[in-house]
Amino acid sequence: MSTLLSHPLRVGWLLLACYTASTQAAVLTLEQSLAAAERYSAELSANQHQVNALQNMADSAMQLPDPKLKVGIENVPVQGNNARRLTREGMTMERVGIMQDYVSSSKRQRKADTLRAEASKTAAGSATIRARLQQQTAQAWLELALSQQTLKDAQALLNESERQIAAQHTGVASGSSPATNVIDARLTLLAMQDRLSEAQRDAAIAQARLTQLTGQPEASTGGTLPPFERLPAESHLLQQAIKQHPEVVQASREADVAKARSAQSEIAAIPDVGVEVYYGKRADGYEDLAGVMFTVDLPVFRSQRQDKDHAADLSRSMEANDQLTLLIRDHQAQLDTLLAQYQAAQTQWQRQQQQAIPLQQQRVALQLAQYRSGKSDLSSLLEARRALLDSRLAAGKAARELAQLWAAIRYLTPQEIAQ
Repeated sequence: MSTLLSHPLRVGWLLLACYTASTQAAVLTLEQSLAAAERYSAELSANQHQVNALQNMADSAMQLPDPKLKVGIENVPVQGNNARRLTREGMTMERVGIMQDYVSSSKRQRKADTLRAEASKTAAGSATIRARLQQQTAQAWLELALSQQTLKDAQALLNESERQIAAQHTGVASGSSPATNVIDARLTLLAMQDRLSEAQRDAAIAQARLTQLTGQPEASTGGTLPPFERLPAESHLLQQAIKQHPEVVQASREADVAKARSAQSEIAAIPDVGVEVYYGKRADGYEDLAGVMFTVDLPVFRSQRQDKDHAADLSRSMEANDQLTLLIRDHQAQLDTLLAQYQAAQTQWQRQQQQAIPLQQQRVALQLAQYRSGKSDLSSLLEARRALLDSRLAAGKAARELAQLWAAIRYLTPQEIAQ
């Protein structure tokens, strides 16, 4: 017989189910991790806000300054019978006017061009942020995925050893095996457990790092591993892509900003013009007055001021070009270093996978056969397994180092990912 739950109880079970589902660890593929990291990044959001601010400032720079309202009283007598009187002296006048400054359209255009160049430089910084974020996220994901694989193999080897130690205890109890064999076996097992604890620590650190980058609590890895055992592209193609590196592109945008500033200071001597139209009301019996006033800047010391500023901006523009050249050279050296490190790590990983582990497995098989035939004790078998565990952990470490270098090379430039 079925029992219908009351409404409050059904709601409680529903909330519990929702909470349980929300607290389950997220299983992320590499692509999903990269997309989640970009959505979670506050640095990318701040960069976009800065770009928007500069673009708005560029639009504003094209506009004329706001007009000014001028209100006041002129020619108030301070001596004689009419002192401090506002209506007895014919020269006293209540004045109201509007003043507008006119800045050359060329100067406004150059200023807007400078701000737009800064916006382009900041937008190029977004690619730098994305490349660094993708690199760090891929490294954390690969670290966690490879650590989990190593842990599975190590745990299986440890479980098998623990079962055989339990069987050895039975032999000691029956008197068929000496107690020293069990003690030696337990000590070897403790050493294996220490290695496993270190591997678990590394996996926990990698998981915390992935959670920090993606915002997914208790994030775990899923899907297939990328082909990190080979370079993501040929060496000559990687060398050719250096000029598309986001930091190099950002440095070239910095050179564009310096060029725009020098163009702005080049016409700084063009004078600004101010126009004021006013109306003045005088005392009764006197005529009201009106007038127009013009103000013009006088750059009479151009060689000491405007020309000096322009020369300084030209020097900064040449400095930016030199900095760009230095940055390209630095990235070439960094890429050469990464490729050399990758080749060394690849050789070490292949040696562990193709030689060290197969030899250790053969040794374990030989010791197991001798143990079953009574020609060897359990301590020797466990020692062989400990050596196999060490080799697998070493191979896992070599794989993680290789994957870290692969990610550093793969994400030198930001990659488009499915959101």
